[in-house]
Amino acid sequence: GLDYYNHTTFEIMSEAEGFGAAATLCGGGRYNGLVQEIGGPETPGIGFALSIERLLAALEAEEIELPIHRGIDCYVVAVGERAKDETVRLVYELRRAGLRVEQDYLGRKMKAQLKAADRLGASFVAIIGDEELEKQTAAVKHMASGEQTDVPLGELASFLIERTKREE
Repeated sequence: GLDYYNHTTFEIMSEAEGFGAAATLCGGGRYNGLVQEIGGPETPGIGFALSIERLLAALEAEEIELPIHRGIDCYVVAVGERAKDETVRLVYELRRAGLRVEQDYLGRKMKAQLKAADRLGASFVAIIGDEELEKQTAAVKHMASGEQTDVPLGELASFLIERTKREE
């Protein structure tokens, strides 16, 4: 219930037909005094509770299908110390372009990074080492076909966006 909340409270309800009497999906609000009521110091607070089961049932009743993405668009592999700095910048840029991108944060060897990309279901891998940095390119490998292409770093986001849209 909402009896211990004060000031602002809210409930999110489902109006889906056939959902039944338990239509509250989420509720919450401000609860100043709750901590004090159970023996603690005077502490203001806010919070909410959400029933995942009810939410899933409401989505089903409304015939709403969530867009669940499996895998990632690109895994950026850094080979060498200089490449690590560049890949941090590159991953940020690719994410800002709307791509689902990951990279290695553990300093693993290239083979381990490629295995991680495979486990994450990466569509592409962009490999950057000293040679690629000199040419300002990334060696981009399509994981399904094994085809590899050198792509200028400045064009990598548009290259990946175009290719990932083809696969959807």
